[in-house]
Amino acid sequence: MNAATGSPIVLGIDVGTTSIKGVALDLEGATVSTASTITQWDVAESGDVQMPIDRLADAALHVMQELARTAPTGSSVVGIGIAGLAETGVIVDAHGSPCTPAIAWYDQRGAEELASLPADFLAEFSAVTGLAAKAECSFAKLLWLQSKGMRVPAGAVWLNALEYIAFRLTGIRASEPSLASRTGLLDQAAVAPWLGALTRIGADASFLPDLVSAGTSIGTVVAAAPRALRGAAVTVAGHDHLVNSVGAGAVGGDDLFDSCGTADVILRTVPRTLTNEERARLVGRGLSAGRHVLPGSTAILGATRSGLVLGRVLSMLGAKSLGARRRIADPWQPGAARPTNVLVSEPPGWTNEVTIRIREYATPSDVWAAAMAYVLDQTEGLLAAIHDIAGPYENAVAAGGWAQLNGVYRGKAHLMPGLTVSEVAQPGAYGAALFAAQAA
Repeated sequence: MNAATGSPIVLGIDVGTTSIKGVALDLEGATVSTASTITQWDVAESGDVQMPIDRLADAALHVMQELARTAPTGSSVVGIGIAGLAETGVIVDAHGSPCTPAIAWYDQRGAEELASLPADFLAEFSAVTGLAAKAECSFAKLLWLQSKGMRVPAGAVWLNALEYIAFRLTGIRASEPSLASRTGLLDQAAVAPWLGALTRIGADASFLPDLVSAGTSIGTVVAAAPRALRGAAVTVAGHDHLVNSVGAGAVGGDDLFDSCGTADVILRTVPRTLTNEERARLVGRGLSAGRHVLPGSTAILGATRSGLVLGRVLSMLGAKSLGARRRIADPWQPGAARPTNVLVSEPPGWTNEVTIRIREYATPSDVWAAAMAYVLDQTEGLLAAIHDIAGPYENAVAAGGWAQLNGVYRGKAHLMPGLTVSEVAQPGAYGAALFAAQAA
């Protein structure tokens, strides 16, 4: 279905680690155009990964312009929603200029500085912020910048990469709660800046701009922006996994969402704010908890490398096409006995390695069964930790490539009864577009 000529459209952008994807929808929810581009990081010999933030913003604006250009003639952009990666951001000075690079969320700079902080602070950090004291959070990057001589300028703010793109469009500084939750600077109980972390980087509460929820317009696109986008309402839709869940249809107060990619992410929506003790327990079991993109809700997040493991195993078995993968994966049943001659595992520390130990002669079916046993054990542990805090879920929805393999789906449905698979191809961009329609 195409929008009629001259009809209003909304744009949804998903700014990812490897690519920026976008969809344009008419106001009935039908896709009228799509566009994408590569996310271009600078990778140093040391392994440091970063880029100038305006490079990312320019790429996102290019995708938006392509969506508008390829939409039906005469379409008018009335709303823009921006979702994507969470922890990457920049310090923006009082004049609106970025004064730090955009460091990739997975860059390990700041790990040593964070680990050197007092043990009582680190324990409080997890309870207050809902995050593990690891390099991925924005606070760790800010500690590293401080160790290199950075001082927070007067009047400066922290903007996540998506918030900076919105700033480029509107000239307005605003923070979205699910993204602020990944900084390590937000007190989850108060839903306000946490001075315990801010004072350690020489900042005060004004360093985090006012919180504006997903679906609420922070302003309209200014005259200096590309012509096709001018006047559109802009909303920061938030953290990609959470927006994915909305795009896939997991929008209930107690819904469970499984994003089945290389990293397999389990997201549980809880219609309340957790206590500090509950957050500390979740972090201790390998999960995180922060504000959801859904109003008044908490998002509990846990992740495994299930997709990586299954992909490596299938590649080793020579199954690279979808048909070959299905021939190995689909015959497997959850009730099958665990093989005793094959062991699949990963070394600690979230490396890119997968270990396969074969004790005796083993068939491809044995290797696959061992891989499924391993990844389902990992998922079951996350689900148990979530259940202990949140109780039973209402609905369960999966999205992503691995959910399209019947054997993998059956294994997940065995752990998550009633699991359905979303048919939305790009749930992150689609969810961002839904929030854009709300803002418009």
